[in-house]
Formats: sequence, C-alpha cells, structure tokens
Amino acid sequence: MTKRLLYISLVFATLGLCACNKLHRFDDTITLNRNDKIPYGTYAAYHLLQKQFPRARIETNRYAPTQWKNLTSDSTKQVLLIVTKTFDPSEEDLDYLTGFVQKGNYVFISALQITHDAAKFFKLTSTQHFNYYGLGLGVHHPFDPFDSTVVKLDSAVFEDPFDYDYPGADFTNGIASSDSSFTYPLGYSATKNQNLIAINSIKGTFFIHTAPITFTNLFLLYNNNRQYFEKLMSLLPKDAKKIVWDDYYLQHYYNNNPQQSQGLLSVILKYDNFKWAFWITLLLLSVYLVTEVKRRQRIIPEYAKPKNESLAFVTTIGKLYYEKGDHKNLADKLTQYFLDHVRNDYKLSTTEINNSFEQQLAAKSGKDINEIKAIIEMTHTITLSHAITQKQLMDYHELLENFYKTT
Repeated sequence: MTKRLLYISLVFATLGLCACNKLHRFDDTITLNRNDKIPYGTYAAYHLLQKQFPRARIETNRYAPTQWKNLTSDSTKQVLLIVTKTFDPSEEDLDYLTGFVQKGNYVFISALQITHDAAKFFKLTSTQHFNYYGLGLGVHHPFDPFDSTVVKLDSAVFEDPFDYDYPGADFTNGIASSDSSFTYPLGYSATKNQNLIAINSIKGTFFIHTAPITFTNLFLLYNNNRQYFEKLMSLLPKDAKKIVWDDYYLQHYYNNNPQQSQGLLSVILKYDNFKWAFWITLLLLSVYLVTEVKRRQRIIPEYAKPKNESLAFVTTIGKLYYEKGDHKNLADKLTQYFLDHVRNDYKLSTTEINNSFEQQLAAKSGKDINEIKAIIEMTHTITLSHAITQKQLMDYHELLENFYKTT
C-alpha cells in the first residue's frame, strides 16, 4: 500500500517537473481580470487603488446598475471604475448610470469598444483599430502580443511627462468625434485620436477611456507607467468615499462570448504536457480505485443490545434494606417514590396531605376513597414512627402495589 502510493507520487512529481520545464512561455491572454497576475491581468491596478485613495473603501461589484448592492444614487462622491473589453450597457443601465452621476458621483469607463447604442447615448463615434478578439481590423497581420502602445495625456490638463509607452499589445482604440458642448479631451493615442474624454453632468462626471490595456500589469510595471495610472486616478475626487471596481461588464462580455471564456479543464488541455499529465493522472487514479476499493480492516464484532438494568438495581437495593432489617428506612423511600409519582402523574401538590388531597387524588386516579385513605393513613403512621415491623412494611408495600397496578 505504502510503496504503491510512493510510486504514484513520484510519477506525479516527474510529470509536473516536465510540464513546468517546458511551459515557461509568455502568457498573452488578455483577461483584464483584477485577480489575474498574468501580464494582461489588472491585479496591480486594483491593488494600487487603496494607495491612491487611502480614505476610501475599495469594493467590487458584479451586479447590473439596477441591482447594485454597494452603490446608491442617494449618496455622493462614489466612484464606479469599469475596465472591460467592451462596454455593452442596456438602455436601462445607461439611464441608471446617468442618474447616479447626476447626484454627484463619478463613472470611469475604460473599454476597448463601446457598443453603438452606448456611443449614441454619449454622442460620440469611435475608431476601431482592434475588435473583440484582438485582431487588427483592416490590417493584414494577426494580433501581436509583443507590439507596442503609446498613450498621451493632454498637456493643458496634466503636468509632464505626457507620453507613456510599453512593448506590449497595441490593444487600444480611439474616439473619432464627440460633442464639444459638454465633453472635453484629456488624452490621445499614438495616432492622435482622442482616447480619454470627460463628459460633464449636473454634479458628477463620466470618463470614457478606450485603452484598457493601460490598466494591465505589464503596462503599469514597465518603466514609469504607473504615473499614467496615478494621473488618471487624479481626475477623480481625492475625498471619494467609496471606489467600486466593476466586474459586471467584464463578466457580461465573457458570458456573451463563450469562446472567450475558458474553464480550468480547457486551460489544462490546452498544453500538451499538461494534457498528458492530466490523462495519466486520471488513469492512475482509476487503477488505484479498482485495486484498493476493498476494505482493509478486521470485522467489527456484533455487540449485544444494551439492557435496562434499572429494575435489577432497585431490586438489589431493596433486598439489602430488607435483609438489614431497616424497615423504617425502606418504607420512607417507598413513601418518597409514591409522593413523587403523585406529583408527576397527577400534578397534585404534596405539601399538605389532608382530606382535600385525598379527594383530589381519588378523583384523578379513579381509585376508591377508602383505599386512598388507607394509604395516606399508613403514610402518616410510618412518618411519625421511629421504627416499624416487617408486617407493617409488607402491608404498606401491598397497598402501594395495588394502587400502581390499577391506576
């Protein structure tokens, strides 16, 4: 048994080492997920929020605007931060977000693409250099995770430096036009298209950003690109009460694009080494279950059913008192048992044993009043006596036994 388990453990360890040695490759999957520490996850950005807003509560949201659990339109200086591949709100979502901003709150939307209805709502048009799947539109070469990206901030709003770049995916789009009567530009792409605009509301502000790749770990940890993130966050109020990182639209995108969502098993089977390790492990576990399914223990002996020894115990104690000749002591215990029986079964008080008590006990037990009087009289006699004879004890016992048997 022990040797077999040791053999299986060695096989697993060998397969794991082989897989690890051959899979040191760059993970170019763009998830934008706050829990992912891979190059194109947003773990760093999410954990930098607390430093940018030390007095604010940092929370997450996975519900549609109409079902929010930790945001409310009744409060001000709240920030909703949406980082996703595509911003695809419903008309009801847009109305709710607008009401939220008009109360003095802020919504920062960083999305590669904004749907037609959302763009129409904000009165802007976007340029699409990349589509949902990261392939260049109108470009003959496929998506290159080792390309480069350059983003610029408006010098009229921000201090130097204005340009930030990194050697990674050019996963950005731009804004071709917007309504200048209520919007103003804050940032640009390498092609000088707007990629960051502010849309003023009554008290709050919408920010539309088309370069979510700048929130990824690879971008922020390259050179001084963290300053770009800090400058973006400086657009939000420093005294914000609550910063909420939105997961709803990112998950909404994956749910609407099943081919973009990968489960744990699909990730394992994606790589040959892991795939072979998975199937060999499954085979070994199957063999182990087949060969070791029998129980390896002695037969459990059959035990006799527990017996109620209470009656035997009482009989033994009674015999001891009787043989000792302490008839008075034994009679007192019979009296205590009788009175306890009356209290529990007939709910009668035994504080005063008088004519009224006799009448009530006779009525409740259905016994003749003379029989009850005989028991009570014998009880008084035994209580007042210093000692009783064997015959008195036997007569008393007989009276009580007749009472118990017929009631």
